[in-house]
Amino acid sequence: MFQLSFLNTGLLILAAATVIPLIIWLLAKKKPRQIIFSTIRFIKNTEKEQKNRTQLKNILLLIIRMLIILMIVLAASRPSLRIPNLKPARKHPPTAIAIVLDTSFSMDYTADSKSTLEKAKNAILDINKRINPQDLTILITSDESWNKMNSLLQPGKLSENVINSVKSTWLPLTMDKMLEYALEKLKESQFTNREIYLLTDGQAQTMPEKLEIPLIMIPLPKPIPWDNISCTNAKPVMQLTNKQQVQTIQFDVVNHGNSVRRDVLIRIDFNGVKSAEKFVTLQPGQKLTESLPVEVMSSGWQSGFVEVLDEKLTADNRCWFSFHFDLHPNIGVITQRNSLPMILQSVLSVFATPQGSVKLLSPSQVNFQQLKDYSLLVVYDAGEFTPRLREFLQTAGKARMGVLFVADVDLKPDWKAYFTQKFGLQIKQFTKETIPISYVNPYHPITSLIDAKQLTRSSITDFWSVQSTGSGNVLLSTSNSSLAVAGENSLIWLFDPQSMKNRFFLEAAFPVFAFRSLQYLSNAQFESEQYTVGQVLSADEIVEPDGEKTELNGNSYKTYEPGIYTINWHGSNSQSIAIQPDNKESIYNPLVLPKNNNYHILGSQWQEQIFLSRLGHDIWKYLLLAALFLLFLEILIVKSEEWKTGSRHT
Repeated sequence: MFQLSFLNTGLLILAAATVIPLIIWLLAKKKPRQIIFSTIRFIKNTEKEQKNRTQLKNILLLIIRMLIILMIVLAASRPSLRIPNLKPARKHPPTAIAIVLDTSFSMDYTADSKSTLEKAKNAILDINKRINPQDLTILITSDESWNKMNSLLQPGKLSENVINSVKSTWLPLTMDKMLEYALEKLKESQFTNREIYLLTDGQAQTMPEKLEIPLIMIPLPKPIPWDNISCTNAKPVMQLTNKQQVQTIQFDVVNHGNSVRRDVLIRIDFNGVKSAEKFVTLQPGQKLTESLPVEVMSSGWQSGFVEVLDEKLTADNRCWFSFHFDLHPNIGVITQRNSLPMILQSVLSVFATPQGSVKLLSPSQVNFQQLKDYSLLVVYDAGEFTPRLREFLQTAGKARMGVLFVADVDLKPDWKAYFTQKFGLQIKQFTKETIPISYVNPYHPITSLIDAKQLTRSSITDFWSVQSTGSGNVLLSTSNSSLAVAGENSLIWLFDPQSMKNRFFLEAAFPVFAFRSLQYLSNAQFESEQYTVGQVLSADEIVEPDGEKTELNGNSYKTYEPGIYTINWHGSNSQSIAIQPDNKESIYNPLVLPKNNNYHILGSQWQEQIFLSRLGHDIWKYLLLAALFLLFLEILIVKSEEWKTGSRHT
């Protein structure tokens, strides 16, 4: 069964012009009123036969003119006739070829000492041998950055250096985006014969339902049975009041295969040093939560990765982590007092440990140089809210310094206005009435460990009655007032730590709440968010996992690989962020192609089946020749009629 396709299908609408000669002929054909005289009746009879012949010639000319218009329109539409039963020619006609290569990380699956990506590159080299100098070729991968540099439509074969430069990508384009790009590039060629060769491991992808030109899938070895182990969710186990230099890193190990994996080695790299390892056994489909100890040698940001030794697919073997550890924090308290209330002093002293420090800072003497000396700041009874204090707190915010605001009894109007702007609080009056605690936020890290049922049986007094407008994150509240609200790198306690009749301070939940509040603000040992590749970071300077520095000046940066990124803001202490790989391809899900006649899957002898376009014939030249022949035939018929008429007159 033959298949007819057109390069310029939009021009087919001009085929409607074929009926123009018919319309003209119908409008011009007017029959005059007939009056037959007896003396010329015999002439009428003799010419009747001649008139019938003339009418047949006119109809023939009409058909010829309509066919001429149709042939010209079809020729301009560049038709191609494809007949599968024809034997392949030794040389295919000029063809625009797009080779689409899946480079998502599952293509790194290794079997028989070669990854699927390496086998795909070898297949591309085989295709390259069959490309003619008259062909136009382009190689498109899942790596958008690579495509911008290398995916150009060029005559002849692909460069082997370009093919060998292809690597797997952590942030792959979706298959429909790759095919959309391939179609755009092939249209630029203006070739009648256009084909797409797809090389993939058969992982589930988003495929377009409709495809205008043939897509030929080159068979690659399927990674079956799928035998893969991944490591995810690495994070430190939080300590509360018993700080130790030996920390515990918790993580998940998942067996995505259908066979038992015994004696799987797991090890941890901490600050560039292999610290600990263990062996585990995993049942098919099992998820196992394990932990390993690490020793923290100094305060500051700690980072590393947990690695499972699995040689089949290494891309998801590592899970990165980072956390800030301050064994002996230094806390700066901005206050006009000579001493702190017992409750506040106790909380800060326990968090700082005997080796740390809690230093009182005069509001009139604070300066920007002091920021680097402290893990966090506390503001309590600071007096008037001076421009100096405002600028100092703004600088602390830009430096991502954690600040705890503790509302004192004598809260000045300027401070109230500042808290309204920063936390979205409408501060009303100081309440000495004892009111039950009604709400504990179960989702925020500070209050997630607190037993809400136990704490809501308690009550509180001596606090500022406020109404939250929604811009802050309420941690604790009574039925009609917030008690603690978290903002960006900041936190406010609205209860007075000087109150000696406040039952809230006697609850077992209060030390946990206070300690976690200080942890949250200092980033010390606190759970970091899980970021995946593609996360956008903002900073003044960023250090990539390979050590390369990039100046951003506050602009955004998109991550393209997993690892530890170090960011700096306005000269403040650096912050480490762990970026994880996207593990959606850790488990194998087979690709299902849409039902479309343009999707073709070749067999094991695919080398002899490619370039299906050589079975097609570009027939626009033949249509133009047919149009010229019909034009010559029309002229011949018209002239022959003129010659006959002239001979009768003579």
